[in-house]
Amino acid sequence: MNETGLEIFLNVSVNFPEINIVKYECNNDLLIIEVVLTREIDSARRENFINKTRQHIGLLHNLNQSHPDTFRIRFKSVGGLTFVRFYRDAKTLGEKEINLFMSLLGEEFYDCLLDEGTSAARPSFCRQVEKDLLKKLGTGSHTAYLFAYREHGKLCMFNR
Repeated sequence: MNETGLEIFLNVSVNFPEINIVKYECNNDLLIIEVVLTREIDSARRENFINKTRQHIGLLHNLNQSHPDTFRIRFKSVGGLTFVRFYRDAKTLGEKEINLFMSLLGEEFYDCLLDEGTSAARPSFCRQVEKDLLKKLGTGSHTAYLFAYREHGKLCMFNR
């Protein structure tokens, strides 16, 4: 398990109330971020967002001289909603990229981005949760996935 990946998982889970689900696949070091849009998005707007995001995040990686192993954005429309998933390897993922991605989402989909409320988390809370998770995961548990979601503004975290 990558402690940097765990730290990113915690920060994303706590600091972005507009994120619906965060998954961290420990074995693959893969972070999956999902947001919900309150309407269906047409394919032209989807492609425009994907291209714009690739350009902006690609520039950030060029500046940082990093090369992501995994970078995918997927859209899925279900029952009048659109789910946007961002797949990234945690080893080259940083807070700047997540902030950029969330800013681009907010800019493009400001009128339909579902937000579960404001976050009242403190850095000490994140550190304590990280310590607790590392302790639990270090006890021989065969956890392969960490999963977080928001329900009525409350953050729920699980390991599977």
